[in-house]
Amino acid sequence: MVRLTRSEWAILIGLATLSLVPCIGGVLRLVELTFALEIMPENPRVRTAPLPVVIHLIASIPYCLLGILQFLPNVRRRYPRWHQLSGRMLVLAGLVAAISGLWMTHFFELPEKLQGPLLYWVRVSVSLGMLVSLILGMLAILRKRVPSHKAWMLRAYALGQGAGTQVVVVIPWHLIIGEPSALTRDLLMTFAWIVNLYVAQIAIWGSWRQGENS
Repeated sequence: MVRLTRSEWAILIGLATLSLVPCIGGVLRLVELTFALEIMPENPRVRTAPLPVVIHLIASIPYCLLGILQFLPNVRRRYPRWHQLSGRMLVLAGLVAAISGLWMTHFFELPEKLQGPLLYWVRVSVSLGMLVSLILGMLAILRKRVPSHKAWMLRAYALGQGAGTQVVVVIPWHLIIGEPSALTRDLLMTFAWIVNLYVAQIAIWGSWRQGENS
């Protein structure tokens, strides 16, 4: 049995809460597509080209949920073999999620009210950034560069968790101010990824300082 510290509980609860709404929505979409039900809001792109959506959800849901355990030091120390094996599976899931997300961004025709030019290029950059971060993280651990490995994997996870932070950012705007304009929506969603990367980088700097002082 693993005993988590207070900070680890904060990480576990915080990231699980952040993942909750997008993952529930993703599961409902998978159920809808599997059983031909009407659960989620109608999306013609999902109906006409469901395969990339299904691939993206199957990859991104476990990446977001199981990825949380990779950031709990006591879990890594208690189950090092599990950390290695699950880490490899999560890297594969992350690569699939990023590639399928890039495919949907480029090939799905979205009206400007759902995706303007800014959000298009941000999504392309996020997908490519996630791919690069995962690859650099893998290369780092193969070279036994553990701090660099942790840093790149944290950046990749921060980019992959964009949907969760977007819920936190966009829904309050809807409730307080109302329906955002297309540009405002793009800016809000971009801001969510910036917040994630900022928090990840703060955590990386903190980890490096602890290493220097240990």
